[in-house]
Amino acid sequence: MSQTTQLVTNQKSGPQAPAQVIALDPRSGNSTQGNRKHIRILQLSDLLSRHLEVGQIIEAFMSEIASDVPHCGYRFHSEDANGSIEQGVVEGFAANYRLKIQNRMLGELSLFKRSRFNSQELCELEDMLCALIYPVKNALMYEIALKSAYRDPLTGLSNRTSMEKNLPREVDLAKRHSQSMAILVMDLDGFKEINDTHGHDLGDQVLREVAEVISQVVRNTDLVYRYGGDEFVGGLAQTDIHGAIDVSERIRSSIHDLDLTALGISGNVQVSIGITLVRRSDNFLSAFKRADKALYQAKINGKNQIIIC
Repeated sequence: MSQTTQLVTNQKSGPQAPAQVIALDPRSGNSTQGNRKHIRILQLSDLLSRHLEVGQIIEAFMSEIASDVPHCGYRFHSEDANGSIEQGVVEGFAANYRLKIQNRMLGELSLFKRSRFNSQELCELEDMLCALIYPVKNALMYEIALKSAYRDPLTGLSNRTSMEKNLPREVDLAKRHSQSMAILVMDLDGFKEINDTHGHDLGDQVLREVAEVISQVVRNTDLVYRYGGDEFVGGLAQTDIHGAIDVSERIRSSIHDLDLTALGISGNVQVSIGITLVRRSDNFLSAFKRADKALYQAKINGKNQIIIC
């Protein structure tokens, strides 16, 4: 059967060698008992399938099996989910399962207990994992699709759709908590000439380099978007005008210092930046228009500069 888990350990937490692969077919035996088990797995699968988020699915699964498989905590890690989900005490004896379907690794689920899991608990858990495989797979696929919808495929930054979804909420939060917030609108100077002279492939590489520079300058908590073409937008939470100017100047100078000779491009890439701070009377659109107006003024004034509005 294509659905499998791999039991890694049932020992104290720590690195251990993997053990055998266990198929997720219900165990043979008493027919009535087997039917009850099969029905329970189907019911559990239906329950888990009502959730779209991996974290909700894992939490619901753990809640349902708690009486049959007592545990003090759990951890689920998946590369597709970009991180780990933890709950309770994640130390002691561990039963680790690698969830896999059709040669695709979905993630690793670890249950923790203060004493060793007995064979009945492990058998019960392995049976119930049948119900977990497809809901987790569907949730991960949904999450990947969702991320793709909000991600610019060229630069890896969030896209305009993501900006229009998230930045208005961040502006509202900043106003509600009386926190300063800066909006940056950035546009490369003379980018059309790069495309016309060197071709769109090299132009795309320049955009990737610029996106990388911006991502390295801002904080992890800041929001950066590719708005379209060679235009980028930043949302800097808890940032006053001095902080916004500092970040903008570091972005401007870092882009100017980009070495593109390996791409066959001589000269410097330059950027104009418009800055505004969110005001009490603002919504996102009014703040964005003000920053965009500042950017336009920077272009008129000679480019490669920062204007505040």
